[in-house]
Amino acid sequence: MLRRTAIAGIALLASLAGTGAVATPAHAWDVICPIGDECGGGGDPGTGPVTPPPAPAYTLQGVIQHEGEEHQGSWPLRQGRIKIRGYSRFANSNNDRVDANYINVRCSATVLGYTNNDYDAENNGALVDVHFKSPMVPVTGVPVPSRTVTVTCVHYAEKNGVSYDATSTAQFVISE
Repeated sequence: MLRRTAIAGIALLASLAGTGAVATPAHAWDVICPIGDECGGGGDPGTGPVTPPPAPAYTLQGVIQHEGEEHQGSWPLRQGRIKIRGYSRFANSNNDRVDANYINVRCSATVLGYTNNDYDAENNGALVDVHFKSPMVPVTGVPVPSRTVTVTCVHYAEKNGVSYDATSTAQFVISE
């Protein structure tokens, strides 16, 4: 029994001695970084002050305007359409117009399954616009939902190698 206890004690001491030789203190791996230096890490995420990203230098604004209606014929064959202006406007953070290297606008007006389109583009411009008319449709005696014109414009600009995209949509009802 004494012999078994001695062997167990020696084995325990040997294992403790072996792990002690291999183990290194936890503080041996800590890297001391002077304040202001970057040592490969920024601390735990979510700690410290949060700096918001910078505001965009430019904005691309897309606008659709209803510019009146045109009617032809008389009851019961009266038809109508709307005049539309769609434009892209490039501006700085103060909302002042600024020339983009390239700017365009592409619009379509759809009513009763028919579509009219228009497009304009310009180099070194701050504003491009299109003036066009929706398709001509019957307006007398037709339920209101079927006379709704849906206008969609896609706006695009480039400035200093950065692309800007916007989409605008509006709906107008052709009156009787």
